Amino acid sequence: MVSRNKYVVKTDGLSTSERVELCRELLALAAPDVATFETDIPWSMAAEWPTEVREAAEHLSSLRTPKRGEDRLYRRTGVRQNGEVAVWDAFVAFAPYSFDASAWAPGPRRLVALADCAQSIAVDLTRDQIALLSTAVEARLVPTRR
Repeated sequence: MVSRNKYVVKTDGLSTSERVELCRELLALAAPDVATFETDIPWSMAAEWPTEVREAAEHLSSLRTPKRGEDRLYRRTGVRQNGEVAVWDAFVAFAPYSFDASAWAPGPRRLVALADCAQSIAVDLTRDQIALLSTAVEARLVPTRR
């Protein structure tokens, strides 16, 4: 079994675009280990989204019929299996704009958790993954255990 460590990612002082890129880097790093993922889609905030994010949200919204508590202003993907490249790519594009998004390894073990439009980020990383991070991202990792 691969050893992993949990971290909270400091997001203070980052612009929206910097938080988005940080999230996408972390999700790309976790991708080979991700078995399932989910996100909500707060359509009420769509006016603030770039075109590619809106397109990703439309793709994710089309994956299943709305469930109880969902309407044209708020949707959820439900837990999705990681296997379709287009769905994963849409998730990576959209997740930093969600209220809640997570990706899990088999088991399930949460690898990445995003909350409140990427204001809050938690990750579970191996030493090899940390070595692949940019210095700027690595400097933002705060271990949850010491």
